[in-house]
Amino acid sequence: MRRLSHWQARVRALVLAISFLAALALVPRASGQGTVEVLTLREKPRPVATDSGHVLAGAKVSGRLVSLTASGVTVEGKGGRVAVPSAEVLDVRFLLPAGTVPALSKPPGAWVRLVDGSRIGCRGLSATPKLAKLQTEQLGALSVPAARVSSVRFGRTVRGVIESWRELLGREIKRDRLVILKGKTLDYLDGVVGSIDDKQVKFLLDGDEIPVPLARVYGVIFFRKSRAASAAGPVCLATLRSGDRFGLAKVSVDGTTCRGTLAGGAEVSVSVSQIERLDFAASRIVYLSAITPRDVEHVPYFDVTWKYRRDRNLDGGPLKVGGKQFARGLALHSKTRLVYSLAARYRRFQAWMGIDALVGRRGNVHVVISADGKTLLETDVKGTDKPRLVDLDVTGKRELQILVDFGGDLDIADHLDLADARLIRQE
Repeated sequence: MRRLSHWQARVRALVLAISFLAALALVPRASGQGTVEVLTLREKPRPVATDSGHVLAGAKVSGRLVSLTASGVTVEGKGGRVAVPSAEVLDVRFLLPAGTVPALSKPPGAWVRLVDGSRIGCRGLSATPKLAKLQTEQLGALSVPAARVSSVRFGRTVRGVIESWRELLGREIKRDRLVILKGKTLDYLDGVVGSIDDKQVKFLLDGDEIPVPLARVYGVIFFRKSRAASAAGPVCLATLRSGDRFGLAKVSVDGTTCRGTLAGGAEVSVSVSQIERLDFAASRIVYLSAITPRDVEHVPYFDVTWKYRRDRNLDGGPLKVGGKQFARGLALHSKTRLVYSLAARYRRFQAWMGIDALVGRRGNVHVVISADGKTLLETDVKGTDKPRLVDLDVTGKRELQILVDFGGDLDIADHLDLADARLIRQE
């Protein structure tokens, strides 16, 4: 009887041990850097849906992020580990687990915009004509040269008021602008901002320094002399779930922390769980809609002139080719010729080509794309055709010419879109 009890005890212990190990197997592993989706330049590009419309991208890699360094990104998926060299990384999106709802945080006390387009939420700030000290929500304490700050908004995003603020941001100014909220409208004064603290803004108006209580100030827009763009732009644009957005000259992921360097040298770090996206596209590609052609020529068939458009179709609406909408690209009417300077800096020209969906199955153009006088592509494009990929080798070329000529139906509905038209930089 005792021997039976002894074996029962051993069996019971063994069962408990197996159950414990099985329970451990069911517990999710620490996600480490978390699950990511990487858009790449690998393989032949195709339209891929994003939050802002379709973009051209090659192979998409998904899985657990193993590492992200200056050399590239390594992801562990169902088929094992995949390493993507940095030159082929377009975009890294950090995915939330299914069913997860991002926690809502208290709105920051101020939004600071930098001259490079960065947008950083702050609990508080102080500024002198030389230095701005930011107590940021996500990046900790930062010191930024005052000349890098383009605006500060203290007011909330009330509908109507925020539209007026954005309209003011788009205006040209010759002096600093102090923006005051009066009821539900914005008013402003032009002068010189001296300093900002948690109580007031010292504002020089017509030679007199006026201390303006911070409670009355909706925002400040600084006059900044335009400067030539730096040859070395940010490696990536980081977007946080909080709405913060900033360029990073260097970036890496170490465990559950993303570390980077802002333009200007400030070192920052943020939890990976706070990151929504690291966009590397700006350092890999150049959109034709972002640069000005060296030469533009349009020859109308009749008396109607159609100027080419950037990031819109010829009627002012979104670019839409084959049922897919694109945020970037060119729209051209026959007969239009555009010439771009390449300066031997790029290796490929790519676009998703087709007649804009707005004109239906009409439209008929003859397209010739050449580089340094050599024809790279010559074809007819009709409204009845399926959209096609343009992927041309422009390595070492100094000039790119795009000609959209008349087709077989005069110039009727000749609305050609080169959606996501872009140049891939040399590695």
